[in-house]
Amino acid sequence: MEKKHTHMAAAAVALLWVLIPAASALRSEGRALMSLKASFSNVANVLLDWNAVSASGNIIRGGGAEEEHCSWRGVICDNLTFAVVSLNLSNLNLGGEISPAIGDLKSLQYIDLKGNHLTGQIPDEIGDCTSLKYLDLSGNSLYGDIPFSISKLKRIEELILKNNQLTGPIPSTLSQIPNLKTLDLAMNQLTGDIPRLIYWNEVLQYLGLRGNSLTGTLSPDMCQLTGLWYFDLRGNNISGTIPDSIGNCTSFEILDISYNQITGEIPFNIGFLQVATLSLQGNLLTGKIPEVVGLMQALAVLDLSENELSGTIPPILGNLSYTGKLYLHGNKFTGRIPPELGNMSKLSYLQVNDNELEGTIPSELGKLEELFELNLANNNLEGPIPHNISSCTALNQFNVHGNCLNGSIPLEFQKLQSLTYLNFSSNNFTGLIPVELGRIINLDTLDLSDNDFSGRIPDSLGDLEHLLELNLSKNSISGPIPAEFGNLRSIQIIDMSHNMISGLIPEELGQLQNIDSL
Repeated sequence: MEKKHTHMAAAAVALLWVLIPAASALRSEGRALMSLKASFSNVANVLLDWNAVSASGNIIRGGGAEEEHCSWRGVICDNLTFAVVSLNLSNLNLGGEISPAIGDLKSLQYIDLKGNHLTGQIPDEIGDCTSLKYLDLSGNSLYGDIPFSISKLKRIEELILKNNQLTGPIPSTLSQIPNLKTLDLAMNQLTGDIPRLIYWNEVLQYLGLRGNSLTGTLSPDMCQLTGLWYFDLRGNNISGTIPDSIGNCTSFEILDISYNQITGEIPFNIGFLQVATLSLQGNLLTGKIPEVVGLMQALAVLDLSENELSGTIPPILGNLSYTGKLYLHGNKFTGRIPPELGNMSKLSYLQVNDNELEGTIPSELGKLEELFELNLANNNLEGPIPHNISSCTALNQFNVHGNCLNGSIPLEFQKLQSLTYLNFSSNNFTGLIPVELGRIINLDTLDLSDNDFSGRIPDSLGDLEHLLELNLSKNSISGPIPAEFGNLRSIQIIDMSHNMISGLIPEELGQLQNIDSL
């Protein structure tokens, strides 16, 4: 019997040796959480259940269990050890800073503090959370360098620091994180080159670097990212040319290198990409669009706008049957708009404005049943508007400003009930303003200025109750201002200057409460 008691005593002592450190660790985590709370500035109404802990680690309010903190808002603990494994305090407007005590939460696997208006620097102690798999500090006002200690987080898979005010270089040691799948540093003030070692991470799937001040060139090593599907460098200061090896980046689904200082021609090998989005907008690219781009069948978005590209628009682009957005505006393209573009059955946005295109508007564009925006402005197009454009019944915006188009406005345009923006300005249109325009009831902008329209202003324009802007200036319009204009309750701007309008201003216009300019 005595021997049995001896064994029981020994077992009890052994259990104490296990429980005492565990209890001590729990008290330490409670204190760490309270230190975090103390470093935030707006906790009064959002962390009410985070109760105070005494210097000895005992809870003063809300019960005395060691694992009390496991029930606090945003805290998740391990079911067996009661160690904190997840901390989610996102979008609580906490303010303040991140306490270095975060590093005392050794078992943390998940931290989400996004959208809290936090300031200060990311504490070096974050690198002590060695179990961490997910870290999101985005949407705050954190500043300073990205701490090198983050590279100690060997288990981390997602590192999201976007939308802060972080400065300095991207730490090259981030390449030493073996399981990193998502690296999002977008919308900060980071400088310097992209560390080349980053490109040798075969696990990385998402690389978001847009909206920084990164310099250097596009490395030929970028295609070593064999697992990467999202590569976004938009809005930096990257220079040099697009590497000829770009076609080897076969895992890429989204490639956005827009708004940089990239020069040279678009390499032929780009046609080997299997991307859904290719955005080269806002660079200094020259030369022609490679014909092979028309074979990139996976493309949903092709944006080559705001460069210095020249030559003609390749008719083979009409083969892009899955492309929904085609942006070619702001270049130096010449020649005609290819009729083959009418074969792009999924096209919803077509912008070829601000080029040097000539010829007529191809009637084949009328086959684009899903077209939402058609912008042909500021070219040298001539001839009439094809009547079958009215078959594009999803059309919301139609802009042919600044061309040499002539003829009259097709009466069939009254079918375009989804139109909100209609701009025929600065052309050579003639004839009467159609009464039928008053039936496009969702219009908010109607600009017919700087043409040669004649006759009276149709009363039916007064039915456009959503109209915000009406510009009929610089025409040969005569007769009175319709009293029905008093029904344009939303109107803000009416310009009828430089016409031959006669009569008095109708008193009904005095009912227009929102008008800024008449």
